[in-house]
Amino acid sequence: MTGRAVRANSIIVHPQHHGAPILRIPCEITSGIFEFCLPKDEFPRPSIQSAPMQLSHVCSSWQKLAIQTPRLWSKVSLCMSTEDGGQTKVSIKAAMASHVKALKVWMRRATPLPMSVHLRYPSLPWLEPDKLPPVFRVIMENPTTWRDVRLSLPRDYLNSASIVVQKNVRNLERFDVEDTSIIPMFSRANCPVFLIAETAAILLTLSVHGSLQLKSPNATQFVRLRTLSLKHSSINNSIHLLENCPVLEGLNLHFYNLPMINTTPEDTTILLPRLRNFHLAHTGNDENKILFRGGEVGVLLAHLKLPNLSLFHLHMTIMGWQNDPRWDYLSMLIFRSNCSLIDLELRTPHIEKSTIVECLKDSPDLQYVGIPSDVKLEEEEARRLLPNLRTLRRL
Repeated sequence: MTGRAVRANSIIVHPQHHGAPILRIPCEITSGIFEFCLPKDEFPRPSIQSAPMQLSHVCSSWQKLAIQTPRLWSKVSLCMSTEDGGQTKVSIKAAMASHVKALKVWMRRATPLPMSVHLRYPSLPWLEPDKLPPVFRVIMENPTTWRDVRLSLPRDYLNSASIVVQKNVRNLERFDVEDTSIIPMFSRANCPVFLIAETAAILLTLSVHGSLQLKSPNATQFVRLRTLSLKHSSINNSIHLLENCPVLEGLNLHFYNLPMINTTPEDTTILLPRLRNFHLAHTGNDENKILFRGGEVGVLLAHLKLPNLSLFHLHMTIMGWQNDPRWDYLSMLIFRSNCSLIDLELRTPHIEKSTIVECLKDSPDLQYVGIPSDVKLEEEEARRLLPNLRTLRRL
């Protein structure tokens, strides 16, 4: 046997000796590496330019491994960009048909894992408000598949779409709703999103970027809700919602241009015993523009009692109607709740040093503090008040 024949026979008997080194990595490790290739801040899109589809186009071995890794396919974002409005009716319908096909492929490959889907249609030309994209039929036909549903739709379609999801998804844990046509001003949304009691009872996370109303206010209890995020709500609606969230742990409220007069329930104190993280914002349409007069967001704090509050971040560019720079709503909340803050951030030009010092005195366990850059509070002074202080940030 010639030397060439011996070498050829060796390749047949021991092909792994000559394969690509990367293919010798155990499949479990490679699958784990594949997961790190997925987008971190959003769901992956069905595109060969990004994972997981990109991974399946490298070679046949990776294609087989990627397809057989359900975790890679359990999340997907289907997007119709705003530029698509200039396309023809035929091309838009073709794009929507491709979304149906892609979603079915993702579902099949994700089995037996539950699915998370983000439908991002900022504009929906050529459709009637009562006629939703065909991808919603896939959701309706597979009621136990979905765990996380996120809708970014124009106002005219949003409520119909959200009702379809709520009535057909049985195991929904996270529900995100965004009105893509909304103008960031209070009460401009004339078609609110309705939340039914059956959905409220099973949700763990709720995020609404728009106007929200409860179908049966007196019977709606968010008995499992851990995280709540509201934008473009009103103080009254927020208070009413919080009254029905007994186990809430994280809260994010962003108000835009509250009216000069806020009507709030009198003598209403809401105890949220598990709430630890609270982000509160009141800004104008342009979040970086400072407006000096408007509604008073601080009245919301006057209704809350948060004994386990650990983190509080405030972003406020609008001065309330009382024009009181002391803004003692926060110090009163801390005193009323008898909480032990660890992280405090005050991103606003409308709070005086005396108010900040009062908050620091009532929170001796603070470790991370952020204050406006123009407040003349030296780090040495802050450390005398806060023995556990680690970081003093200038905002």
